Amino acid sequence: MCEKQDIAARRARDLERYHRRAAERKAKGLCPKCGKRRPATHRSQCGVCAAKRRPADLERYHRRTAERAARGLCPKCGKQPPAPDRQLCEPCNEKQKGASRARDARLRAEGKPRRDPSRARAYERERSRRERAERQAEGICTRCGKNPAADGRASCEPCLEKRRASDRSKYAAGKTAGLKYGGANAEAKRRAGRLKSKRRQKARREAGLCIRCGKQPPVEGGTTCRPCRDKRQAAERRQYHERRAEGLCARCGGPVLDGLSRCGPCAVIEEATKCPERKNARSRELYAERRARGVCTSCGAPSQGASRCGPCAERSYHGSDHFRGIPVWDPSFTVIELETGREIGTFDSEADVAFCLAFEKLSRDQVEVVSDASPMSSFTAWE
Repeated sequence: MCEKQDIAARRARDLERYHRRAAERKAKGLCPKCGKRRPATHRSQCGVCAAKRRPADLERYHRRTAERAARGLCPKCGKQPPAPDRQLCEPCNEKQKGASRARDARLRAEGKPRRDPSRARAYERERSRRERAERQAEGICTRCGKNPAADGRASCEPCLEKRRASDRSKYAAGKTAGLKYGGANAEAKRRAGRLKSKRRQKARREAGLCIRCGKQPPVEGGTTCRPCRDKRQAAERRQYHERRAEGLCARCGGPVLDGLSRCGPCAVIEEATKCPERKNARSRELYAERRARGVCTSCGAPSQGASRCGPCAERSYHGSDHFRGIPVWDPSFTVIELETGREIGTFDSEADVAFCLAFEKLSRDQVEVVSDASPMSSFTAWE
């Protein structure tokens, strides 16, 4: 009996000394456990002491929670069974809600966020993905989780109609304010439109229909029907003449130099993407059509039965080799050794002449280089 009293007295004395020492260290702003460092932010102990204690506390917490859950009790207090569809009992739920509200009020008063924004966003995204995957696996609406999903959709019909009504109202408000695409992201809308157009064209191409109207089969060797092709060509000709009259690039509408029909970038793009077979076939078709009508095959003006009108024929003549006279051919260089008169060889470039002299171990003063250049090269050479 005396031993039990001595143990109780010693325990009371140690507990009183622990509380007194902890109070003294707290008054000095130090960690109540070690008394060496200041406590961490929003913590009662310093980081070193908390790190030492955390593994044992975590292991004890998980063991105690598992034991209480196995007995069908609240894992927080271990006294009552959990509330329906909840993990904690009703008193623990109320206590947790009160503590959360108090913490939120304190953080709002201090001007701090309730939770770390980046961590909160990451958690909400992961929770939303998990919930969406579960609902989709069950075949129910991924938005409300109550009704079956519509055919081929992830949401039910009521949720789809709510979303359509919301999109229509937002679009109308944006259009009233004069915003493009009703205030939506213009680049995202354009990207979605391009993808939708590609899918539609692919489906129509596989079905053997015109990719523009989807009603008639395309012409042989093409992707559009005859009416759509004629309509597009008429619009392109109208746009071409309007831009040419304004002195702009007929392809992009940008400025051009020296009265050309294409700007520099558009000319390079058009040359790189040009299909020779299609261009030649179109040229032959256009030539036969204009010859049958008795008009100029180059510009379509009246030609009195000739293949070209007067201005086009003169322009073609001026561009021919007959008008330009002697053609300009690539020069050649003949190397002759001066001492022996031996002709070493004929080469196509000056670089080959230099390689020859190095191979023969001759200097430039020991040979004569005769150039076989066209007489017209001096008139056509660049300054």
